[in-house]
Parts: sequence; structure tokens; C-alpha cells
Amino acid sequence: MIKSQHLPTFIAALSLSLPYLANGFSLLSAALAPLKQSPITTLPSTAVSLTESDEKATAFWKWRGHDIYTEVRSNSFSDGKKPTVILLHGFGASTMYWRETMAVLENEGYDVHALDMLGLGRSSKPFPAEEASSQENKDIPVMEMGKNTDTKVEYSIDLWGNMVDDYARFQQLDDVVLMGNSIGSLVALSAATGNFITNSEDAYIAGNNSGEGSRVKGLCLFNCGIGLNSRNVVKNPDLSPIQRAAFNGLFDVLNGLIFDNKFLLQYALNNIVTKELLEDALKSLYIVSPERVDSELVDSFYYPAKTGGEGAVEAIRQIYTNDAGLTPMEYHEKYAEILDSLPLHLVWGLEDVVTPIEGDVGSFYLDRVANNRAGNGMTSIDVVKSGHMPFDDNPVESHEAMVKWLNRKVVK
Repeated sequence: MIKSQHLPTFIAALSLSLPYLANGFSLLSAALAPLKQSPITTLPSTAVSLTESDEKATAFWKWRGHDIYTEVRSNSFSDGKKPTVILLHGFGASTMYWRETMAVLENEGYDVHALDMLGLGRSSKPFPAEEASSQENKDIPVMEMGKNTDTKVEYSIDLWGNMVDDYARFQQLDDVVLMGNSIGSLVALSAATGNFITNSEDAYIAGNNSGEGSRVKGLCLFNCGIGLNSRNVVKNPDLSPIQRAAFNGLFDVLNGLIFDNKFLLQYALNNIVTKELLEDALKSLYIVSPERVDSELVDSFYYPAKTGGEGAVEAIRQIYTNDAGLTPMEYHEKYAEILDSLPLHLVWGLEDVVTPIEGDVGSFYLDRVANNRAGNGMTSIDVVKSGHMPFDDNPVESHEAMVKWLNRKVVK
């Protein structure tokens, strides 16, 4: 039973974690995890303008009328032989938590691009004006946000995969390595396979549906999620019909009572979620280095949600309740020819309670590596002491694994 004094922290942890719940998650232990506090110096980030009509360093790229926030680091000593790395964040996050990863990759001679997904971070959060209420935001963001557009958007992994593909086309990127965390890993799989293609045209990154013309040189997935939300757990073939029905019933109840209730979500964002609660919830996910949860990281979660208006609520609602898309296992089955031919590396936080390595996805990749199912050792994994965001929770060990893989399998 959750004690009353811990309920707000529990709610904050719930809001951060439920979209990618997998087997073995304990919300209570996450909410009550021991916390440490000590100062930390974070690495500065830089950005360049990607707006076609504006030479100012706005750091926003126009995509289908929306403002997509990006950060770019270009290595002035690059010989052009290394691929460009694109970083793709998870639910509720943004480019900000890639702060250390971007610096490491830049120092290794890579050009690096990080994007905030449409509806998340500093990017636009579309919402039809005809459905908007008269509620006003009370919080004023400390960072520039993309303008919320008068548009109805259907959020999916493939929508974001298409966005990444169009971005690479706009930037005229050649060889790329896609790196993602949690649901960002699924966006990487969508972009690498072209799963979002709905017509006869080839994707820019993936080429055609058999991988011909692909610009992808590798995939690096940090604690890969199971889907846009947790509903994909019902696809586990080991579940009995009764278990599957029970899971579906549970998700239906949760969606009906909470996650498909935009008024309740709006109330929670306006009246329950605070910086202090977000800080506690984030520290429960940073197992090794909770002191890295500084004000800059907390702000990067807080202001997009609190100042995004009904567009932010709609994004959260849809992420919880929309079709979860393909699981990683389904990607590998559907696009075996493509994914078996790519260097694919997993960096997994051993103490992650959101996507535990013993869950469906972690078990799948452990088996894939142990039995060399892709052949030629194309899939590899490093398990590090960390929570859900190993690259920021345990950056030294995680980045050593990442760089070693890049040097061994991608840059030859």
C-alpha cells in the first residue's frame, strides 16, 4: 500500500514510466528509491539554425508546419569518413539528456544531431484550435519553445520515424548511425527499416523495403522499449488467453479512468506535477548517479509539459492510449533482411525498473546475441550498472561501450 505522503511522488513516477512499462516494473520501489544530492557541472550544448528562411540560429526546423527543436554538433576536425549520429529521446524527454553523449561523440570525431520529437520537448505540440478551451498556462518557460500549431496529429512511432527520415533528407545526410533510448529506440528501428512508408516511394534513410540504398550504418539502442506504450506486452506468445484478456482489461480500465481522460491529465499537470516531484521521480530512475538530476534536467521535463497547453496533454494522452505499433521482435521478424545485415548494439542498464533486462525485449536481445541469430556477430550487447537512461546515469561505462562498438563494427 502506498503511504499518503509518498502519493504525489508516486504519481510523478507513474507519469514518467507507464508508457513503457514492461515485466517486472515496481512503481513503488521507484517512487521510494533513496535519493542523493550533490552538485554537478553539466556540459554546455550548442545548436545551429535549420530554418530554411531564417539565417538566425533559431535551432528549429520546420516540418509539416511544425517547429522541431534540434541540436547539432559538428566536429571541425572530422575527415568526413565517419557517419553522422542522430540521437532520438524517449517519452517526456528531450535533446537535453543527451548532453554527455553529444560531447563524447563530438570528441570522437562525429557530427551529431539530436531532435525533440513532435509533441515532446521544445518542439511544437499541435492541438486543433476549435477544440481548445480558454485555460491559460500559469508557468512561463525558461527556454524557447516551438509554436503550438492548429493541427490534429495522430502520434505513433512511425510518425516520428518519418520525421527523422525527412530531417535527414533536409540535411542531406549521407551515412548515419541511429541511436535511441526507450521509445526512441523504436523510432530508430522505424527509420532504419522505412516501416512508415505508405506509398511506392523509397525512404531517404532506409532506401527500399529490402534495404537497398540504405544510408544506415548502424543502430545503438539504450534500454529499448516495447512499443509506443505498454500495451504491446499482451503480444507475448507465452501469455495464456486468460492472461492476455486480463492485461487488455487492465489497460482498458486504466485508459478509461485516467489516461484517456484529458481533463484529469490536465488537472494533474496543472495541480500535482511540480519540479520537486519530477526531481524525485527522475532520481528514482537514475540508479548510479542521482546527483546528475540537476535543475537543467528537471526543467527539460517540466516546462514542455507545464507550458505546452492542451497540445502537451493531447500528446501525453495519445502516447498512453494509441496503438503501440510494432514490438522490436516484430521489427526483426518483418525486416530480417535489413536488420540482420546491420551492426546493432544494445547498451542496457542492469537496474532499470522501466524496461528491465529480464522483460520481453531484454530477453529477446540477450537470446539474439547469445545464439548469434543475426549471424557474423552483427548484434551485440553491453550490460552496465545503471537505470533507464544509462548514457546519463552512468555515462563513463555506457559511452566506453558505445565508442568501442562504433570503432569495432561501424568505422572500419
